[in-house]
Amino acid sequence: MKLFLCLLSFSGLVMAQPKVETFVVQINDRSMSVLSPDKKKHIFSVLVENRSLSDQLGKFMVEGKLLKYVSVQTGKTESVEIENNSSSNVVFVPVSPAFQEVELLFGKKAYEIPSKK
Repeated sequence: MKLFLCLLSFSGLVMAQPKVETFVVQINDRSMSVLSPDKKKHIFSVLVENRSLSDQLGKFMVEGKLLKYVSVQTGKTESVEIENNSSSNVVFVPVSPAFQEVELLFGKKAYEIPSKK
């Protein structure tokens, strides 16, 4: 019986793996990291989390066209809903302070973007 309860609790932990339904863009002082959802959607949300020491202003673009602007204060998180009907990927471009742009790629799980040198 104890073995059954142990196996049952272990299987619950394995199934409790978090599934990301939105993009999470974490802005740090010298890098950015992205958590991405598995399945591609035309309408999706992006959480922009500012872990840097300065306020951030960024924009979301696709094929050179502006979709949305976002402003995130230090230590805060902002949610943005994006609608992308094109086959191209959406790009997050930090404007102020300027930083390397980030392509939002579905199905890539987690990836990090270091600063340009």
